[in-house]
Amino acid sequence: MQYGIPASLLASLLLTGCSLMPDWSAQNTTASQAQAVSDLKVPDGLSPAKKPSQYDIPPAPNAPVSEAELKSPMQVLALATNSRVEEEEKEARVWFERSEFTGELLPYLQQSIRTFGAEKNIEITQKDDQGLVFETGWVTRTEEEGWWWWKQMVDKEQSRFLLILDPKSHGRSIGVRSQLLEHRYLDDESRQLTPIAQKREEVYFLNRYIDQVATIELEQIKRKKAQLVKVNLTTGFDAEGNAVMLTSQNLDQTWLQLEVLFEQNGFAVTDLNRTSYTYYLSYKQPETGFWDSLWGAEEAMQLPLAEGDYQLVLKKHELGTSLSWRDSEGKVLSAELVNSLHQALLPMIQKAGLEL
Repeated sequence: MQYGIPASLLASLLLTGCSLMPDWSAQNTTASQAQAVSDLKVPDGLSPAKKPSQYDIPPAPNAPVSEAELKSPMQVLALATNSRVEEEEKEARVWFERSEFTGELLPYLQQSIRTFGAEKNIEITQKDDQGLVFETGWVTRTEEEGWWWWKQMVDKEQSRFLLILDPKSHGRSIGVRSQLLEHRYLDDESRQLTPIAQKREEVYFLNRYIDQVATIELEQIKRKKAQLVKVNLTTGFDAEGNAVMLTSQNLDQTWLQLEVLFEQNGFAVTDLNRTSYTYYLSYKQPETGFWDSLWGAEEAMQLPLAEGDYQLVLKKHELGTSLSWRDSEGKVLSAELVNSLHQALLPMIQKAGLEL
């Protein structure tokens, strides 16, 4: 009797399960199958409620719902610091302003277009005498197909574009506009782009060019910053007449900055004595590994030192701080080697952004 009620309840649920579960097939009707809701019937003597029409979606004749564009619209990305996009812009266009990195803006943009074509392996031809219209060859878009070891890049579609420069009369602002000339799907040449898809292709190609300009600009900014770092490290002699390096920084500031320099350039600090301001170092020539070369890492800088152990002793000097380089036994290095080491350290100090 204790188990009779649960058993009967379970049996009833199994028998009526079909009516308890929602009919998903009925709910998942497509938009084209959905029926319009009829207007409310208003009783006699009452006026119908106002029905705003500004939110009505106009019908699209001869355009099935299945062909609607469901992709999000592309936006022009003004990635470069001297670029901007105007509000209410209808074209695939970006505006560039003259800056300290561009110099004369028109030659700068013309050269950047040629560089863009060379780096992306895109044929680009100047179409006018003023250098305001550039035409590309076929630009191929590929997709990855397959799986695991059998993945491969397959060409899907190709496009040809114009890059058009629109300079303002004062020459400090120039618009760059992309215009699709021709497009074809490689798997089905009968397919045609919709107007929205055409705009997306133009914006996508323009964004690739803007990214190229931003990359060049970033390299210029890095070089500019490296030049702005003031390195006043020089060579000279201490009171005993030994060759040393001299910096105007005080003893403690120099001590702290040197550890950053060591970490990035092949030195390992094996010991240190803060009381005597002495670093005990082990030097090994840095090497560019296989993965570094594969990813295009910069070649490691090397110093004119044999691999081994060294000491670097810091002392107060009338000009600031002296740096005395010595071998593992504490013998001061020759003036010739100190001068060579000084010249090799200067770009490393600039790259690290140190103030020595």
